[in-house]
Amino acid sequence: MFAVAALTALAGGARADEGTNIAILDFKPNNVSAGDAAVVSDFVRAAFVRSGTYTVVDKANMERILSEQAFQQTGCTSSDCAVKLGKLLNVKKMVVGNYALAGPVRFLTAQLVDVESGRIERTGKVKGFEQGEIDTAADDLARQLTAGAEAAAAEEARRKADAEAAVNAEEARRIEAGRKAQEEAARAAASQEADRLRAERRTEAGKRSAEVDQARVARGRIGVGLNFPGLGVRALLGSRWLVEGYGQYETEAQAYGGRVYRYLFPGSRVYPYLGTGGGYARYSGAGLHANGYLGEAFAGLEYFPWQRLSVQGDTGATYVGLREGAVPMAGIRFTVNFGLTVYF
Repeated sequence: MFAVAALTALAGGARADEGTNIAILDFKPNNVSAGDAAVVSDFVRAAFVRSGTYTVVDKANMERILSEQAFQQTGCTSSDCAVKLGKLLNVKKMVVGNYALAGPVRFLTAQLVDVESGRIERTGKVKGFEQGEIDTAADDLARQLTAGAEAAAAEEARRKADAEAAVNAEEARRIEAGRKAQEEAARAAASQEADRLRAERRTEAGKRSAEVDQARVARGRIGVGLNFPGLGVRALLGSRWLVEGYGQYETEAQAYGGRVYRYLFPGSRVYPYLGTGGGYARYSGAGLHANGYLGEAFAGLEYFPWQRLSVQGDTGATYVGLREGAVPMAGIRFTVNFGLTVYF
């Protein structure tokens, strides 16, 4: 798109200064009649029109404007005079010149003046032509005065095209920067939305976890149960921890102690747990009378078939350290425990 615009601008400026107004004053006669000088001036105007380099102001319009301003163009051959006339005629370029006869040799001399700067841009001279060769001499003079103008105009067109291309490139960079900013904003918004959804999911999961925990806590904080073979009393501490005091009784052995349970994760009916415990033990049988302590670590499940009734089962290793008098008896035993608890 931008290359096409540059080529279009360059092609539009291929005709040097096309559309630039120029006024060609009547040439000053020197050793020739004023009528002959006027004829030569008309030929030069026609030569400029044919070149297509500039837009030539019609002689009648030029004379009308100068007449309204009470300004005489006769004898105007200097650049200062050309500038004054050019400003009155509202043109950018002026051509002033002389038509002279020196002995048998004819001369045409002229200057191309830039009205804005007052600078003489180019000069031209044609000599040694016959009376019947005025049109050819006029064409030659016009070519001299317009020589290089097309190249200068093409350079100006290229400069303008480069400037336009730079503006287009800057606009493209601005649009690209805006697009990137929009994409960045969209990514940031998407990231924020994803964070919001994740937060909502975490909140929802937390609510569900809290509801499950609350459901378990609602089953009761105190539980009384049977274990094999004995009794136990449980107390829930929050939603994850439980403590238990127990007593177990057999004919030859008794044990008293406590346990601590840690529920691994909440569930609707089944709650896995890990735990540890310890207590006092006594044994009387087979002629032995020993007592001491025990410690255990275990893992198990608690299942709620009803709202306030649970069944437990766990297994683990138990260290038993007993003494009969001064004789120690110690060992590790793997144990399995079952229980049934009612919560209030």
